[in-house]
Amino acid sequence: MTRFATEQTIARPAADVWTYAADILRHPEWMSVTDARIVRGSGTETGARGRERMRLGPLGWDVEFEVADADPGRRIAWRAVSGAPFELEVSLDLEPVGPSSTRATYGADIRLRGLWRLLGPLLAMEGKTGPARELARLKSRAEGGSLMA
Repeated sequence: MTRFATEQTIARPAADVWTYAADILRHPEWMSVTDARIVRGSGTETGARGRERMRLGPLGWDVEFEVADADPGRRIAWRAVSGAPFELEVSLDLEPVGPSSTRATYGADIRLRGLWRLLGPLLAMEGKTGPARELARLKSRAEGGSLMA
C-alpha cells in the first residue's frame, strides 16, 4: 500500500473536530466527495457504513465504505468495501495539544489493483495534494466556527 499523510494544528478542541469530521453527511463539506449518505448505523461507530461519490482527479466512483475504527475525540478511519477500483483506507488521528487546540494527522492508504496500477502517476499527484487540501478545508471549517452550524 502507498501511504499519504499530512498534519495540521487546528485551533479547536479534539472532541469538536472529531464530531464534525466523523459525520458522514458533512464529508462533502471538506472531503473530495459528494452525495454522502449513511447506509447502516449512525455513521460514527465501528462497522457503520456510508456511500459517497468519490473523486480522484477527473475520475469518480460511487464507493461504499465502512467505519473501520472509531475512538471519539481521538481517531476515525474509513475503509472502502465496494465500488472503488483499488483498496483504500482513510484515517484522521487527533491529539489534543491544549484545551482548545488539536494536532490532526490525516492520511490515506491506497493499493491499486490490476490495470488500475497504470494510474500510479495520477495517484501519486493526488496523493501528495489531496489529503493536504482536505485537511486544510477541515481546519478552515473548524476554525471558522462552522463545525456545528
